Parts: sequence; structure tokens; C-alpha cells
Amino acid sequence: MLFMKNRNRWIVVWLAAVVVGAGLFVPQGQTAEIEGQRPMMIVGDSFQFTPGAWSSYYVHDRAKKEYYRMYIATLERLTRDGKPCSWMEVGVTPEKDPSVVTRFLVEETRSGPGEILDVIVQVQGYSPFTVPESFYRGEEKDVGNFKGTAVAKRLARRVIPLGGRSVNAWDVEAVDDKGDILEALVSEEVSPIGVIMAESPLIGMYLSDWGGGARSKIEGTPVNFYVWLMMQMGGALTK
Repeated sequence: MLFMKNRNRWIVVWLAAVVVGAGLFVPQGQTAEIEGQRPMMIVGDSFQFTPGAWSSYYVHDRAKKEYYRMYIATLERLTRDGKPCSWMEVGVTPEKDPSVVTRFLVEETRSGPGEILDVIVQVQGYSPFTVPESFYRGEEKDVGNFKGTAVAKRLARRVIPLGGRSVNAWDVEAVDDKGDILEALVSEEVSPIGVIMAESPLIGMYLSDWGGGARSKIEGTPVNFYVWLMMQMGGALTK
């Protein structure tokens, strides 16, 4: 009985880790198919694949009545199958649950992350693991839904003080593929995603800091997910 409880616990941890990484890129207004998804707003063409760029945010999910911190970084660039690609990482730190870092190898496109080629996940306190391709390949994805919003109107350009710096920014109105509207403040000077503030009736996302020199937050050597799962199950048997 103890084994079954621990086994179920680890399956829940796995699903939470995957959907946290996946849900970071679900557009505002979209219903999460799996509990635990968290949205991130990519506004228009403000995403930049700048190696070492990072930004951190406070996020208010009004629908779920929760707050969390989010970290986004674009790391080294490389070519895979003739395509320009970048490693990027997204970290989520909820108020109560362990933090999760998801590392993606993605194709670079003009609108941001494109096809996903590799995914690694690490839950705080545990070894990292590689995500099976079936979770992020094909039309139905459990990991990495990189949809964003298109800028409908550029309302005003202004210079704002931010973290002791002066930043050139645009007030914009954006719309997603369902026609839902959000208001945002974006700047090309704030890599990698360019968002300073974004708000909709369902979510608010607010920049807390940004900079360069980012390095991977994944610690240790990733193992195959099924090996990882067996390791956790084996550990449960000894408790």
C-alpha cells in the first residue's frame, strides 16, 4: 500500500513538472487541459533570441487566484538539422509547491520559439530528466505550446524609468487567436521576451528584473524519464 501511494505521488510530480513547463507558453485566455499549466505572454514580435539574456516576472493568475515567480532565459545557439536553434529555460516558483526548471531546445522563428527538438525538466530537490518526444511532437502537445498574441495597435511610445535605467517602450494592445484582448508594455531593450507588463482579465505579468550572462539552472546529468521514474519508484520501495 505504501508503494502504491509513493508511486502515485511520483507520477503526480512528473505530470506537474511537465505541464508546468508546457503551460508557460499557453496564451492568456486559453483553458489549461491539464491541471498545473501556467501561462506566459509572448506579445507580437518582441521575443529575441539573445544568448545569455534573462528576465524575471511576478505573475498573478486571476482565474486560479494564485501568484508565482517566473524566470525566462535564452542560452546558447546552435544549428540542428540545418535549422537555427536556441536552448532556452523557463523556471516557475509557486507560492507553495517546489520550483521547476524546464529547458527547451527550440527552432528560432521571427515570432519566437518554433519547433521543439529536446526538453529537459528538473523539479527542485531531484535529478533532471529528459522528456519523451511523444509529449512535445505532433499537433497535440503536452509540452511546449508556444502560441502568443499579435499586436493589434501600437498606442504610444514612451521612455520609462525601470530598475535605475531608462527604457524605450511601447504601449500596445494585442489580440490572441480567440480574439481576446490584452494590454501590454513592451520593449526591445528587455530581452528575451520583451514584455515589461501584460494584463488581461485572467492574468497579469510584471517584470521584476532582467540582464545578461544567464547560465543553465539545470544541475546534474539528465537521465531518460523512464529510468528516472524507476529510480523514484525504487527509492519509494526502500522507505
